[in-house]
Amino acid sequence: MHPFDLDQKAKSNRSGLRNIEPSNRSNPDPLELTKELIKIDSRNPPGITTDVAEFLEGIFSSYKTRIIEKEEGKPNLIIEINKGKPELLLTSHMDTVPAKDALLNPVIVDGKLYGRGACDAKGCIASIIHASLTSSTLECGLKLAFTSDEEVGGINGLGFVFERMKSDYVIIGEPFGADRIGVLQAAVVSADITVKGNSGHTATLDAREGAIYKASEYIIKVIEEFSNLKSDYSAFAEKFRRIGLELEFRGINHAVFNPAIIKGGIKRNVVAPECQIQCDIRFAPWIEQEKIREILTGDVDFKINGVLKPYGLFVDEVEVERDLEILEILIESVRSQGMRPCAVCSIGVGDTRHVRKHGVPAFYYGPKGHGLHGEEEYVMIRELYKSSNVLKEVIRKFDEKFGNEVRG
Repeated sequence: MHPFDLDQKAKSNRSGLRNIEPSNRSNPDPLELTKELIKIDSRNPPGITTDVAEFLEGIFSSYKTRIIEKEEGKPNLIIEINKGKPELLLTSHMDTVPAKDALLNPVIVDGKLYGRGACDAKGCIASIIHASLTSSTLECGLKLAFTSDEEVGGINGLGFVFERMKSDYVIIGEPFGADRIGVLQAAVVSADITVKGNSGHTATLDAREGAIYKASEYIIKVIEEFSNLKSDYSAFAEKFRRIGLELEFRGINHAVFNPAIIKGGIKRNVVAPECQIQCDIRFAPWIEQEKIREILTGDVDFKINGVLKPYGLFVDEVEVERDLEILEILIESVRSQGMRPCAVCSIGVGDTRHVRKHGVPAFYYGPKGHGLHGEEEYVMIRELYKSSNVLKEVIRKFDEKFGNEVRG
C-alpha cells in the first residue's frame, strides 16, 4: 500500500504558522516544522516560494531578515542570527520537484515522514532552523538563507543571493545523511546529438536505414559503454583517508548517459531522415574527459549546450586549507554524536557551484531520506534530530575556533 493511502482524509493545509503552538514558534520541533513545510506548495514549476518564505519569516520575527528576489514570486529569505566575522552560512532550498496534490499531505509510517520535500529539502530546512535557534550566544557571524529555484539550476536562488552577500564558509542542506558529508559532485554536459539516415517511403525503404533506427543503435551502444566505464579512484580515496574520511560514490555508475528527449521524423509513412537526442551526460571527477569523448564519437553531429565542471574538495579552485577548516569541524561534529563520518561524491549536482566558484568552501549536509523526486519520498524522523544536533555542534565548534581567533 502506498503511504498516502493510509490518510485519505488528510487535507492540504497551507495555513502557515497556525498549526505550530505560539510558544514553540521561536523554536519549532524539527518534525512538526517539516510537516508544516510539506503542506506549503512550492512545487517547481512554477516554483513559487512566497508562502514558504512568509512562513519562515514568521518564525524569525525577532531577527533581522531580508528578502532578495530576482524573479517575482520566487523570493529568497536571508536571516541574520548573529553579525560577525568570519561568517558561517547555513542554507537550503524551498522549492521542490512536481508532485500530485496528495503528496502535500505529510504522512508518518514506521519512523518515516512521507511527503513532497520531506527530504529534498524541507527536512534540511527544519534541521537548520532548530540548530540555529537552539545555539548559544555567538561571537562569529551566523546567517541563514532559504532559497528558490534550486531544482532548475539555482540561478534565481543561491546563485543570485551569493553574488550579493557572500559568507566565508557555507553548509548547504541536502539529504546525504546525518553521518555523510557531500564533498564532490560530478561533471555535467548538456548536449544535442543529431543522427542522420536515409529517407524514403515506408513501403520502399528499410527502416533500418533511417535516422531513428540508427539513433536507437547509438543510444544502446553508448549506454552500455557508459555502464561498463569504471575508473580507478583510489588516489582520490587515499586523499580523503588522510583526513579521516572514507570516500563513498553515490550514483548508478561512474558515468551516465541519459537520452532524455528524442525528436525525429516528418510523417508517419516516411522513414526519418534525421533524429535528435537531447541528452544529459554526467561523470565522476576521476573519469578522464577523453574517455567520454571516445565513447560518444561516431557518425553523429554534436552541439554542446553547456558544461558544468566538477566541484568539490581537491578538484576546483577553492584553497584546500580553507576547505579543511570547515570540513574538520563537520567531521568532529558528526563524531560528537557517536557516528562515523563518511565523505560522499555524488553523480548529482546542486548549489555548491554557486559558492565554490567564488573560492568559498561549501559542502552538503542534511538528514537522510529516500525516494527524492519520487512518489514515495520520505525523511527518516530520527535523522531530523541527529542532523539538527550535528549542525548545532558545528555552530558551537565554528564559534569556538574562530571566536578564539577574533578574541586573540
